[in-house]
Amino acid sequence: MDENKREYLTLIQEPIGRLSTASAIFKGFGAAIVTGTAALSYADVKLVALILSFIPILAFAALDLYYLRLERLYRGFYNSVLVGDHPVDFQICLPKGVDFIKKSRASVWQCMTSPSIWLFYPAMFIILIVICILKAKGGI
Repeated sequence: MDENKREYLTLIQEPIGRLSTASAIFKGFGAAIVTGTAALSYADVKLVALILSFIPILAFAALDLYYLRLERLYRGFYNSVLVGDHPVDFQICLPKGVDFIKKSRASVWQCMTSPSIWLFYPAMFIILIVICILKAKGGI
């Protein structure tokens, strides 16, 4: 592999690392919100305030999904440069087109079915729903 290609691949790899780091941060914030909501549910807090905790979780899930999609697109771009399907031109603009998205496994549905999304956020929603139901019934 020539030096230009190696440098180009390194250039493409940097956003991939930043996107995966952001995903971990979103999950951490989401977990903190759920933990805080669980702790608040024991206090004299109205049910409406607990229900509002769904909004940031939904926002973090949407952001995480968006970042996962971008990360997969960059990984697909990286692979296309690696195998020689894309020229070494030192531009990091992602290719457009349905074929590239399919090849990168970066459709919204494919990202939603990723274990990093469907194993994490639905569990947080279930926990929040249980907390709200228990609070509504006076169990907490």
